[in-house]
Amino acid sequence: MALGNGNSNDIDEDLHSRQLAVYGRETMRRLFASNILVSGLQGLGAEIAKNLVLAGVKSVTLHDDGVVELWDLSSNFFFSEDDIGKNRALACVQKLQELNNAVIISTLTTELTKEQLSDFQNLEEC
Repeated sequence: MALGNGNSNDIDEDLHSRQLAVYGRETMRRLFASNILVSGLQGLGAEIAKNLVLAGVKSVTLHDDGVVELWDLSSNFFFSEDDIGKNRALACVQKLQELNNAVIISTLTTELTKEQLSDFQNLEEC
């Protein structure tokens, strides 16, 4: 994990040196503790999810109740022809996880409820 007990000295400076220079330690601590929901895994949602995973947030939940269609292949770089017909969120998980296995990545594939939304510090609807 990128951050141990909440102490700023626990940040892996080799791994996160560029982010530390830009954001600072306090922002990095908050980032590492964030649970983020990305709703909509078309082009913009895929890019946001990628950047969050690379930044090292605590967890990312991918939400999309649609399935991958042929036209999705041009806007989401995580999809391949093999993913056509699969749920968009489920089709992205493995490739996103490969970017940073320290981030917990989960999916929601049904309509969101207020209860589910209350679990997140930030919502990115794409």
